[in-house]
Amino acid sequence: MNKEITDALLREFLLGNVDDVIRDQIESLFLTDAQARKRVFTAEQDLIEDYLEDNLTTADKQRFLSRFAQTAAQRRDLRITKSIKEWARREAWEHSFPAKHSVWAGLSSQLRLKPLLFLPITVVVIIAVVLTVVWLRREQALSRHMEVERELARLNAPTTQRDQTAQMASLILSPLTVRSTGQQIEFKPPSDIRILELRLAWIQKEYYPTYQVQVRRVGVDESFTIQNLHADVDVRVVRVRLPANILSRGQYRVQLTGVGPDGSLGPTEEYTFVVAA
Repeated sequence: MNKEITDALLREFLLGNVDDVIRDQIESLFLTDAQARKRVFTAEQDLIEDYLEDNLTTADKQRFLSRFAQTAAQRRDLRITKSIKEWARREAWEHSFPAKHSVWAGLSSQLRLKPLLFLPITVVVIIAVVLTVVWLRREQALSRHMEVERELARLNAPTTQRDQTAQMASLILSPLTVRSTGQQIEFKPPSDIRILELRLAWIQKEYYPTYQVQVRRVGVDESFTIQNLHADVDVRVVRVRLPANILSRGQYRVQLTGVGPDGSLGPTEEYTFVVAA
């Protein structure tokens, strides 16, 4: 059932504090409704402003940092914006309480008055430019991330996984706990390959109704999560498909976790592979 998307609900969504149904509803609106997308970005800017002004609770601050300060670029943007706001605040305070001047100092101050009148405007312009750059970067990153996760969900839906395609390559991966030291699986994507299927060996004795996989390139904070995966019991593997166009050169870490009927997380196995040029 659809729930009214209020500003308060958008704020909770941005903090990652909503259930899957609400998250899917808002993400769907974000991708299809321009007005909803504008409201999400407005709520995001309000949330960033509250963080910079230290108006968030301790719990919300932790949630904010876990979502908006994941990458080095995000942390740099926040530091720049915060520094400019603090500088602008100091400038405004200093010019609101001028010190006593001598006659000559007063005359000099009057001669410099006109340029100083433009200082607040300059500060506002600088802040506006920085915030616009931050907003555009975050808009592009959020939109791309959501598009990739939707594509991952589509590729790994049970009906889609049954489809075979000639444009797919496969890698069989064993957990790090059983892999020989120094052994590394390498993938060199041919130009005609659109999908990489990872076949993750499940060595735990217990099977779970579903599994979730998290994929992350080493050295990059961004990760992708694929849920509602199922094990092929006969061959003891969990298959997960990745679009080849999201795989850049480097080492990847994959975490496979069993999910119980009540949503509780079971044991996790970790796998690695390398994408070569």
